[in-house]
Amino acid sequence: TLENEIIAIGAVSSALAVTLLCIRIYSTLKITRSAWYDDVATVLATGFSLTFMGLVIHTRDCARHGWDLPVTAITAGFMKITLAAAIASASGIALSKVAILLLLYRLFHPNKTLRYWVFVCLLWRTLVSCTSIVVSLALCAPRPGESFDSLQVPLRCSYQSIWAVIQGSLNVILDILILCIPIPIICKLKLGTRKKVGVLAIFTTGFIACLASVLTLVFKVKLMTSPDVVWNSFRVHILNIVELNAAIMVACMPACASFFRFLSNESESMSALKIRLSSARSSMNIFREKHLKQKSTSCMDTAIGSPAFAGNGSMNGDGRYRKPEKDVLSDKSYSRAEWDAGWQRSIGTQTDKSEFE
Repeated sequence: TLENEIIAIGAVSSALAVTLLCIRIYSTLKITRSAWYDDVATVLATGFSLTFMGLVIHTRDCARHGWDLPVTAITAGFMKITLAAAIASASGIALSKVAILLLLYRLFHPNKTLRYWVFVCLLWRTLVSCTSIVVSLALCAPRPGESFDSLQVPLRCSYQSIWAVIQGSLNVILDILILCIPIPIICKLKLGTRKKVGVLAIFTTGFIACLASVLTLVFKVKLMTSPDVVWNSFRVHILNIVELNAAIMVACMPACASFFRFLSNESESMSALKIRLSSARSSMNIFREKHLKQKSTSCMDTAIGSPAFAGNGSMNGDGRYRKPEKDVLSDKSYSRAEWDAGWQRSIGTQTDKSEFE
């Protein structure tokens, strides 16, 4: 059974696609503020992708080899889900490729050659997808007088594999064309080598979608030539999920690059702000120390200039008060406590300085 593969691959690829879509939406609405039709197409493609994955997971019990699958498993409900999954897959792939083409148009619209190829690819993609939906409805839907319980419906629906091979071939050609369209234009841009490589790397992520398209085509050929129809159908479904989500991720890459560039700039700005704050804090500490020192010096000058200490000298380096030069022969000095006490008395009582001689 392919049940585990369906759940694992679907969950991982869808989670990545939804995560990048959320980053794209945030970048578009909050950073670049440049929402356009390609954003709408990407959101719709994601919706169809999740719908398709849900339908495939719902029928995962039937993802078995033909010899392990009872005939009673092919019910009317299974055929309805198969038809809905085919329509959701065709619509999702179409919208994801349209989103990429509209993104290319928005980025490089001044280039006439690119505009021409974008319009050609849009027309191509629209015709192929509409044809796929029509074929699915014509082969897998019951005709007048029939119901989904009729045995003719699954038998007729099996012929859809012929168109699936044609559609897969056209998808591969279109994906390669979309991948190659921006490369000559980017190479001609007046950018540094490093920036050119970065821009090319963003767009060449479409190689993943191309690879998924090629693998899908391979299994569609097996589906047409193998009698194990249901087993190979689910293998194609798994690759369709990967192809859908890969195309969505490619459409989100430029917006994600803008988002991470914004985060990098914000980080640099915060670092610069921290450096400035640290420098300002250091300057304030230096200023505070100078202010306190000047205030202390001013107080000492006031005390020395008082009547009790007028002409009585200054402080030594060891914190003792020394008499002026006219009394230096006595070599008498006072402690800081004595000097402070004298200062207080000089302020409070204006005591004669002879008390300290």
